Amino acid sequence: MKQFAFMAITMLLGTAGSFVLSPVYGIAVYYMYAVLRPQFIWDWVELFGFRLSDVNWSFPVAIVTLLATLAWRVGLWTPFAAAKPPWYGNPRFSRSHYLFLMFTAWISLTYVTAVRPDVAWPYFLEYVKIFVMFICATLVLRTVRDLWIIYYVMLACAVYIAYELNYYYVAYKWLMLQQRGYGGLDNNGAALILAMAVPLCFFAWEANRRWWRWAFLLAIPVLIHAVLLSYSRGAMLALGVTAGLMGVRARNKRFVAAIYAVMVSLVTFMAGKEIQERFFSIGKQDVDASAQSRWTMWKIAVQMANDRPVFGFGIRNSNLFTFQYGADIEGRTIHSQYLQIAADSGWPAPALYIGLLVSVFVGLWQVRRAIRPLTDPESLKVRSLASGLECALVLFCIGAAFLSLEHFEMPYIVILLAVQLHAITRAITARLNQSPSALLQPVPSSNPRTEAVS
Repeated sequence: MKQFAFMAITMLLGTAGSFVLSPVYGIAVYYMYAVLRPQFIWDWVELFGFRLSDVNWSFPVAIVTLLATLAWRVGLWTPFAAAKPPWYGNPRFSRSHYLFLMFTAWISLTYVTAVRPDVAWPYFLEYVKIFVMFICATLVLRTVRDLWIIYYVMLACAVYIAYELNYYYVAYKWLMLQQRGYGGLDNNGAALILAMAVPLCFFAWEANRRWWRWAFLLAIPVLIHAVLLSYSRGAMLALGVTAGLMGVRARNKRFVAAIYAVMVSLVTFMAGKEIQERFFSIGKQDVDASAQSRWTMWKIAVQMANDRPVFGFGIRNSNLFTFQYGADIEGRTIHSQYLQIAADSGWPAPALYIGLLVSVFVGLWQVRRAIRPLTDPESLKVRSLASGLECALVLFCIGAAFLSLEHFEMPYIVILLAVQLHAITRAITARLNQSPSALLQPVPSSNPRTEAVS
């Protein structure tokens, strides 16, 4: 019952809230559904003979949000929360926006040129959902405050998933990710949701100064334990590597060192013998069939991409032919985000995708450089926001080298927030018409510039 009530309230917020308040709330609810995947985690919930999983909760939210955004942007109507637009106007598209649009166009083209369009269709449909809502969000998210709303929603969903996984393990000794995966993702993909939330949690703690910020730190052991329960070596490795970057980006490095010492002790305690053996088998390629299979599939992917270098075999069509190229079983997945895209959509696709990622990282570096001299609370929060997004995206990029997750929504949300943060920063700089070092300087409350960091 309470799950249905939660879904009804959030759907009302995402639909009515998009018109009454702002489309930001529709974007937030849609992305909450995309990360949480309530139809999966609460598929057992029934009310009056209807199962929660029988309802497509995200579709009406998406449609209403798109309509509200369109009506707002063409000037037919102005929502209450957007009645006073940011003083700098609409952030202009950056190179990252255009790279994303080029990637979108190329992926869409390779659906048309697919060897089997019927096989490509369901995957193309998932791409369309991601692309359309991403583009809509770039027209809606215009302040740093908007970005924090999406950031916290995404983080809260990941923490709740970790709580559920830990609860089922403690109460029933059930490893959900091992047996069911999570909402269409296998244990590796679900583990990346949890692992990406770790740096997001840490920098949310760093960005805030109120007492409740400590809840973010307390959530980190819950997330890490859920990652360990997934038995995903890729997620464990990516998290370990990203921990170094988190230490570099953190403002209080001594405190971080103390936290790491505590976490190492906790992980040693939480990770049982099987988990430790699973992780340390990463380097034992001669005895690890999984590692050998990945090397084989990567070679096959390169050969397939070379045979069809422009358009590839079509979205997720490469799986139909991997056995012919030497895979051990029919339909074997390539297990690399970058090489899967290359085999499916030709070499231009991963070039655009990697170019987008590089552009996003450069944009975050430019944001940090612009606010580096500033020490006011709002500037420090922006710095923490940039660092959290950067570390989460680095973690994903490492994990994606071992997994095929083209339709994994969470990294696209992180990319969206990073792209918009860069665009907003550029808009503020251009409006002030000053050097970047003056960015986000405090101004009198009567001046509309005070909305820049709200």
